[in-house]
Amino acid sequence: TPIQFFKDVVMPSAEQDKIRSWLGRYGCAGSVQTQVMGQLSAGQKARIVFAKMANDKPHLILLDEPTNALDMNAIDSLARAINQFKGGVILVSHDMRLISQVAKELWICDHKKVEEYKGDIMKFKLAMRKQIKSASGKPAALAQHING
Repeated sequence: TPIQFFKDVVMPSAEQDKIRSWLGRYGCAGSVQTQVMGQLSAGQKARIVFAKMANDKPHLILLDEPTNALDMNAIDSLARAINQFKGGVILVSHDMRLISQVAKELWICDHKKVEEYKGDIMKFKLAMRKQIKSASGKPAALAQHING
């Protein structure tokens, strides 16, 4: 269970009430705290990982597509946590909702090169749409960006 995992691995000297409160801050509350980990959804497991990461107090976090299993409320919570984080964050994502809330710099990885993009995520999205439209003669349908 999340509580047992935190008691055994993450916060061994903490009282159960403190562990419950900590997990609750990351959206793992109520009966979810006592469910077997293997029965949790991917989104619930992600919240437990975020709670552990916050407790570990790292200096640098690398997040690779962290929103895959998250709903919009969890994405917004993750964005708030990233913005409050005092260390460095490297984020690999196609999620426009998250990127637009947290990105301070954009780096484009394409054609075996990594280059800093001068502009915000919306400017990038519009430039890509224009580039694809001009290449195909049709309006672009960027699947990973269309709903962002």
